[in-house]
Amino acid sequence: MIIRGPLAIVFAIVLLLSVATNLLIAGFVVARLHGPPPGGDEIERIVMMGIRAFPPELQKAIVASAHAKDDEMKTKIDTVKQARQKIFDAMRAEPFDRAALEAAYADLRTSTGALQQVGQELTLDALASAPADLRQRIRPPHGPFP
Repeated sequence: MIIRGPLAIVFAIVLLLSVATNLLIAGFVVARLHGPPPGGDEIERIVMMGIRAFPPELQKAIVASAHAKDDEMKTKIDTVKQARQKIFDAMRAEPFDRAALEAAYADLRTSTGALQQVGQELTLDALASAPADLRQRIRPPHGPFP
């Protein structure tokens, strides 16, 4: 049975809306499963972004290590936030001051580098004590970056 006429157009529109809704819901589900954990504290969210490919056992060890360095991590995160704010302030300044924006960008590079260094040290410590079979379960990178 083939449907023709105005009823076919209505069915086609309903079908397209149904498919679009299902894809939207599937996207939310995939993002919840593979993205950083919702809620939680700021340190845990930031650390989890860098270790999503790690097995849960290593993730827990690294997050626990990060919480052991709460004060240092919070200081580094606050420094990054302040550097970002300086960038936006320099972008909006009147008159525009290129040197101030360049200095703000340099501050951001320095502060993100310091935060990355702490995260990398946490990861190194966890990997140094992890058995080889656990390290073999780290998923290879994927996405636009090599």
